[in-house]
Amino acid sequence: MFKQFISKIPGADLYMVGSFLTFFVFFLLVSLYLIIADKSQLQQMGNLPLDESTEV
Repeated sequence: MFKQFISKIPGADLYMVGSFLTFFVFFLLVSLYLIIADKSQLQQMGNLPLDESTEV
C-alpha cells in the first residue's frame, strides 16, 4: 500500500528525504543545545514547578 502511495505522487521521495533531514537536523540541534547548555540553568528550570518560594 505504501509503495503505491509513493509511486503515484511525483517527487514523493524528495518529500520523504526532506522530512527525514528536517527531523535529523532538529534532533542534532536539540542534542547540541543540551550538551552545551549551562547545567545550573537547566537544574533551576527543572526545579521551577517544585519551587514554592515564588508566587505567580
